[in-house]
Amino acid sequence: MCTSIFTQTKDNKHLLARTMDYSFPLDFNVVYLPREYDWKSAADNDEHQAKYGVLGAGRSLGTSYFLADGVNEHGLAIAELYLPQKAVYQKELEDDKINLAPHEFITWALGQFKSISDLKKSLPKVNLFNVAAPLIDTITPLHWIVTDTTGNCMVIEPTQKMLHLKDNPVGVMTNTPLLEWHIENLSNYLNVRPKQYEPEKFGEYISHAFSQGTGTLGLPGGYTPPERFVRAAFFKEHIDQAKTELEAVTNATKILSTVQIPKGIVVTADGKEDYSQYTGMMCNDSKTYYYTDYHNTRISKIEMTEELLARSLPKVFVIDKAEDINILNKKENSPVEKISELKQKKDVGEAFVDMFNQELLIGLKAAKDGHLDEDAHQVIDQLVEELKQLKSKG
Repeated sequence: MCTSIFTQTKDNKHLLARTMDYSFPLDFNVVYLPREYDWKSAADNDEHQAKYGVLGAGRSLGTSYFLADGVNEHGLAIAELYLPQKAVYQKELEDDKINLAPHEFITWALGQFKSISDLKKSLPKVNLFNVAAPLIDTITPLHWIVTDTTGNCMVIEPTQKMLHLKDNPVGVMTNTPLLEWHIENLSNYLNVRPKQYEPEKFGEYISHAFSQGTGTLGLPGGYTPPERFVRAAFFKEHIDQAKTELEAVTNATKILSTVQIPKGIVVTADGKEDYSQYTGMMCNDSKTYYYTDYHNTRISKIEMTEELLARSLPKVFVIDKAEDINILNKKENSPVEKISELKQKKDVGEAFVDMFNQELLIGLKAAKDGHLDEDAHQVIDQLVEELKQLKSKG
């Protein structure tokens, strides 16, 4: 499963975001892999050493670390998503190639290259070997969405022996079918729009919309890859463009909330729940990773600081997997809150005085005209009582 989007802010920041949808509990955290990080490939046992620091979502596999997505110190970011029935891997090792297990591709690429153009030069040398990933003991059928600080968004789909990059003009990726099919499928949804549809006449009868939202009628609501692709593309295209990185994070959470899968909604053929275990968001420019867990919707932020880059050993940032609720009524009011409260009291007092003056003028005019009835008496008495209460509150 999984859905990924790539967005750009008005101040030219770039954000790659994704949901991780899977039926096996991955128990991921945010992991930092340092420069000169050494690891051995499960494909041919060859040793590899990273050039650049990498920050992403993953976990330890015992002798090495696995990343499902991440960003490196130069702003190259990659996320892997499933591509069942379409991914093709090689059954033989090649001595003159870089032999990698599919689940190792991100660790290798982010540790070695600064940009998409840098990666592109070495991509033909990669031989993806047909070997299972540890932990899940499955040969993972993957494709990858790749972005960098230039704003480029490209996809690698291993459907043939030699890997190559292809443009992703929509900035969205889900699962099978291939990217070209998803892009062409958008032509089926040209009628979907944010704007309300106008009333239509049927004979002498004019039909009006029941409420707002008629423009989105026809937007698919299921969780198949085509439906999620269309929804993500629609929301990404029409949401107000973020001005800053922080707004882009908010936008990404709103867009991806339309494709996140709750537990129990999608069940596999063998009875397992496929659900959105986390949402990861990585800024190419600030090299910052944002993470929200299924069980904790609060956003955790990890920056690639100079202190982190100076590390020689990997570091795991453990994410709190319990809902972190901010209980406001158990906290002492901050100075800002106190000022806000005083302002609210002032605003309420001014509004009350205006209302009191109006009612009093009406009452006085009625008394002068000799029309001061019982209702007017009650209104004035009530206003006087409320004024006393307001005064007692300070």
